[in-house]
Amino acid sequence: MAVYTNISAEQAKDFLGKYDLGNYVSHEGIVKGVSNSNFHLFTDRGRYILTLFERRRINYTDLPFFFVFSGHLARKGINCPQARQDKSGTTINELAGRAAVIIDFIEGCDAAKDDITVSHCAQAGELVAQMHKASADFAPERVNAMGIAHWRKLVEKARGYADKFEFGLYRFLAAELAYLEKNWPEGLESGAIHADIFPDNVFFKDGELCAVIDFYFSCTDFYAYDLALALNAWCFEKEKDFSREKFAAMTQAYRETRFLSRPEKTAMQVLCRGAALRILLSRLEEYFEHDGDTLMQPHDPGAYLTRLKFHQENDVTNYL
Repeated sequence: MAVYTNISAEQAKDFLGKYDLGNYVSHEGIVKGVSNSNFHLFTDRGRYILTLFERRRINYTDLPFFFVFSGHLARKGINCPQARQDKSGTTINELAGRAAVIIDFIEGCDAAKDDITVSHCAQAGELVAQMHKASADFAPERVNAMGIAHWRKLVEKARGYADKFEFGLYRFLAAELAYLEKNWPEGLESGAIHADIFPDNVFFKDGELCAVIDFYFSCTDFYAYDLALALNAWCFEKEKDFSREKFAAMTQAYRETRFLSRPEKTAMQVLCRGAALRILLSRLEEYFEHDGDTLMQPHDPGAYLTRLKFHQENDVTNYL
């Protein structure tokens, strides 16, 4: 979440008028995140999240998939915010020239990076497995717009700025992509995945996982790749140090809920390398291209460069 497009109180009030959610009280921008413009929206009947979708990464034709998928998971018992329909039964409307929705506000908060425990990792691993099992009978599909087929474009784009971050980085990225394109697995079990299970997208309350949010990267891809993205996001302490204990907790909890096949285990190192490269590339793009006038804090690409180098030198399949 972030704020690229500011809206006035009058705009928010007019937009809210389409819905039966009470009278406008106030709204405020949310700094966290990178892709869309998000606001806390307060009415005299409650608190909601107002999201304006920026075209930077989201194709508007994909929006129905995100909400149908989160709705499917909700019906399976996984707590995730649902988009509200307006008085005419429409979910996606327009505000400030952008597609916009109002979704439920969910109580709870994410675990701060320095406060993530083994228990948090285990609960997150169980959540990922529950989502994969729940998606088994979900028919709609969406191509992963940030999958391996897209990485070459991002690597070539990084030619202009990668070495400004670290000398020799462009050559490093190109070599890693060549390796991944040659060794990327085929035929692993796939289905609808979240593809963004970062700590700030998982809420806890009184130490217990209570919700998952932000489905705007969800797509059809390997379940094991989704797990690899989560492992990279949760199992490195202080951004750089791999925690074998957290890795074990997350993978064990995952496997207790969903069986991890031998091909999925064998592919995990490559998947973790790919998952690290994907985030590194998008963070580099964000770091060098973000508008300093927007309400958004770019993430440090260096954390994922460290993760990628770790996976190049260490085979995490030895810990499965």
